[in-house]
Formats: sequence, structure tokens, C-alpha cells
Amino acid sequence: GIHPPQVKVYDLSQLSMKFERHLDAEIVDFQILSDDYSKLAFLCADRSIVFHAKFGAYFKTRTPRQGRDLGYVGATGDLVVVGSSSEVYRLNLEQGRFLAPMVAKADGLNCVGVSPMHGLLAAGTEAGTVECFDPRTRAPVGQLEVCA
Repeated sequence: GIHPPQVKVYDLSQLSMKFERHLDAEIVDFQILSDDYSKLAFLCADRSIVFHAKFGAYFKTRTPRQGRDLGYVGATGDLVVVGSSSEVYRLNLEQGRFLAPMVAKADGLNCVGVSPMHGLLAAGTEAGTVECFDPRTRAPVGQLEVCA
């Protein structure tokens, strides 16, 4: 068997461990939701997103499909998940529910990134393109051919 997944956070200036968390499933990706370590979201291999606060595990929800990458849009409060489908799933953290997904032209999405400058959402596809979305309007903005 394997050891249960765990996360340890260290404070290097104090040479000490801040906290240690154990999870039920392997971690695919994680996102820090606050300026410090106090709010974390973990995308797990069992199609779940686990939220942790300073005191420990806070909430757990399941995604519609297996996720490959996780991103946080601070302007709208959305946690976005991309995976093997063409849909960009948006979990609104203020409302606590999934919103209507944004649909990409490609069949599968591998990664997602959010620009801190203007909030544009970019998703890397299996076909070697990058599709950009405006999270405020949920509309596709453009597509870049990065692999020929």
C-alpha cells in the first residue's frame, strides 16, 4: 500500500512546522485562497475538492468530472476546475455552488491560469492551443495556436 497523503507547511524564518494535514485521497493540485496559509483548496484524485482553514478540514465537495488543474479568480470568487472534458467548471465560493460551466472548443483541458493583472482566464488544451475566457461574462475571448 501507500502512505496516506499529507501536507506540511513550514515557517523557515522560525525553523518550525506551522501545521500538518492528512487527506483521504491523493492531491492533484492545490490553490491558496488567502494571502497567508489560512485558507487552502485541494483538488484530489477522487473527484473532490477539500477546503481547509486554520483549524483543519472545513468542507468537501465533488466535481462533475475528474479535474486536472485548479485556479482561483479572486475578482469573482470562483474556483475553476479543468479536466478531461471541454468544460471549465466554476465553483463560486460566495454562493457555495457550481455555476454554469464555460465551454471550450477543444475536447480536453490540461491546465488553467488566471492573470492577476486583468483577471483573464486561460486554459491549455490537449490540442496544443490556449483558450482565453472573460470570467465576468463567461464568454470566450480568443484562442492561441501555440503548437504547430
